Amino acid sequence: MFYGTGDFAGGLASRRASLLIVVLGSYVVGLVGVLVAAPVLAERPPTAADFGWGAVGGLFGLAGIVLLYRGLARGPMSVVAPLSAVSSAMVPLIWGLVDGERLSGLAGVGVALGLLSIVLVSAERRRPDQVPVIRRTVIEALLAGVGFGTFFVFLDLADDGSAPWPVVGARTLTVSLALLAAIRLRPSRPAAGVWWAIAAAGVFDVAANVTFLLATAEGDLAVVSVLSSMYPAATVLLAWTILRERISGVQVAGLALAAVAISLVGVG
Repeated sequence: MFYGTGDFAGGLASRRASLLIVVLGSYVVGLVGVLVAAPVLAERPPTAADFGWGAVGGLFGLAGIVLLYRGLARGPMSVVAPLSAVSSAMVPLIWGLVDGERLSGLAGVGVALGLLSIVLVSAERRRPDQVPVIRRTVIEALLAGVGFGTFFVFLDLADDGSAPWPVVGARTLTVSLALLAAIRLRPSRPAAGVWWAIAAAGVFDVAANVTFLLATAEGDLAVVSVLSSMYPAATVLLAWTILRERISGVQVAGLALAAVAISLVGVG
């Protein structure tokens, strides 16, 4: 829910402000938030390796968020977000299974239904008055998911007891890169009414990353990655209620299937 809400806020801000400003602003807010949370939540001080895994993963996450926000700004959110979730779920799922993780029968069924729900939520029929979903947007959305999935894998490589310090490493590096880009490119400042969306994107994104790390400390990466990749449900519902984007019957079925999948994984 945190990932989906943050993506909605970031996509909304990207429609009214420079993408670079949205990324930089949201990441600064996120960095401040995780710096406050880390000393309270971490079980032990971080090592250089914990920061390193987070920093490398942050590069992939930065690429993913840039591609996703650009797609959300110019395409239907109810299509772009679910498409990114498909590849976002597959990368850590495959990594976890190759690394030796095993799923129970119910959890395996839940994971399969979760992947199917992501596909169903992505199935939207376009009305004549809607912006067409061009091939480039589809490719960028899938690549954004690969970036997120790889970010999840690197976060999981850090020691569980150091969470959420790896997120600090990720955000420190990405904020520095975004700041250097902003100094060089000098993007225009957004209107005052956009800052709330940028701040919300940062708060929800860092909350999602922290809860993801806490979840992987308790459960398998393969399961956690699929559950967290159901985040488009929140984006689709917010786009439907606030932006009045159309939700098809197939998408509603996908949202219902996601709830079933979560229950099965929880029981399994």
